[in-house]
Amino acid sequence: MIRLVVAAVLTVATLAAALPAVENASATHTTDRIENAADRIERAGRGLASTNDAVETRRSAATRRVAVSIPQESWTTAAPAFVAVGGRPGGPGNRSVVTYALRSSPTRIRGLSLPVRLRTPTGPIVFRTSGRHVVSLALVVDDRGPTLVAARGSGG
Repeated sequence: MIRLVVAAVLTVATLAAALPAVENASATHTTDRIENAADRIERAGRGLASTNDAVETRRSAATRRVAVSIPQESWTTAAPAFVAVGGRPGGPGNRSVVTYALRSSPTRIRGLSLPVRLRTPTGPIVFRTSGRHVVSLALVVDDRGPTLVAARGSGG
């Protein structure tokens, strides 16, 4: 009986010691996935701006669609509270950033190095649910010059 109690106490102590490392690894995994999505958005925007001409309407503009995969919470991934393109949720858009927060951490801001302005006509594009989402980028020209217009894409 004493062996069983000792084994149970050691198991609980080992689990308690390991949980912070598991939580840290899951947060790192999720952060890496979001950062990779930001890299793909940045590459798509740079590619559009460097290989296409800006046009006046979004309908005839060169476009790129970028998948953003938001993981479900599990032992290997932390659940993000949100991922937003163009600014913080509820804040002004038109910023060359991807912002995100894991449920247990403060908001992080990842700048996008783009050769032209980023515009989000309806404010930041915010994703709060897990799954595959799509950001659509179009290269247009407006009164301030070439601009990447970001919108929530279909097919997510």
